[in-house]
Amino acid sequence: MRTRPINSLDDLHVFLAVVSAKNFSMAARELELPPSSISRRIGGIEKRLGVALFKRTTREMMLTDAGVAYSKSVERIFAELQEADLAVSRFSRVPEGTLRIESRPGLSAWLLAPLLPRFLEQYPTIRVDLRLTNQTLDTLSPGTDVGIRYGLASPSSLVTRKIVTTRQFVYASPGYLERHGTPTTPDELQEHNCLIFTLGDQPVQWRFRKGDYDRVFALRGNLCSNDVSTLGTAIVNHLGIGVAHEWVMERAVREGQAVQILQGYEVTTMNHFDLQVCAIYSPAMKNVQKVRVFIDFLLAALRGRTRPGAPTPPDEADPAAELAGQSREA
Repeated sequence: MRTRPINSLDDLHVFLAVVSAKNFSMAARELELPPSSISRRIGGIEKRLGVALFKRTTREMMLTDAGVAYSKSVERIFAELQEADLAVSRFSRVPEGTLRIESRPGLSAWLLAPLLPRFLEQYPTIRVDLRLTNQTLDTLSPGTDVGIRYGLASPSSLVTRKIVTTRQFVYASPGYLERHGTPTTPDELQEHNCLIFTLGDQPVQWRFRKGDYDRVFALRGNLCSNDVSTLGTAIVNHLGIGVAHEWVMERAVREGQAVQILQGYEVTTMNHFDLQVCAIYSPAMKNVQKVRVFIDFLLAALRGRTRPGAPTPPDEADPAAELAGQSREA
């Protein structure tokens, strides 16, 4: 009897990336491979298996029934391989090895990136592999040790650990306000050039609350972007009014390049006004040294960022700090 060729782990990793992205081009960007290589690898898997794994449309790729069954098996294989790695890594009492982190670009640029040099200096035997995605982190890509995201993860087997609380505010430059006036109510924003963040190609809405006042606005302007840095730069360069997390505009406010406006109102572009930045990871990673020291480091480094009156980030010893699968992210 002839033995069927076995797909390589690299090919299976590509397969799961396409499953997650539902698109060859997006998977190629995620893996830093040419789209032709992704297409060739998927074609090779399908040829070896003798079945179609995807239904291709002009917009995305959907799994066939065979693809769904295969993806579940492949995910289980990677989970078991990770368990095998963890079983060995627990023998080491020194935090070492590659720490694979997944996060959103804006959260990484303004929160993680400034802290990583200090973390790596403190733990020279750890190497960080930081991967960025515009997708909501409800799950982790194969091989990822920890994800950093806004809000609690969707119900799953992942552990969610609250790191710090943040809020959003409305910002503009003094130059813009001098030329166009300062809005005193959210309703007046409809007469201003608003700089809008996009999520999944959709512009986010701004929600304001003050006492009984609770309104959601679909505002417009001449610039929208899915990049937080671009919008922050546009604000300080007098283009318009934007909503941002406090640490994104922290330096600009300190240097007088931007000011908070509409301070009497709470504002959010998400589902909640007080937002949690959380770490998510597999329960199997709980006692892995490199993950533990990284989360402890974030808690210590960001404790001072918690706004006055907000809950202090919980200590490691607090069992309530670890929440497996609770409410959805903002």
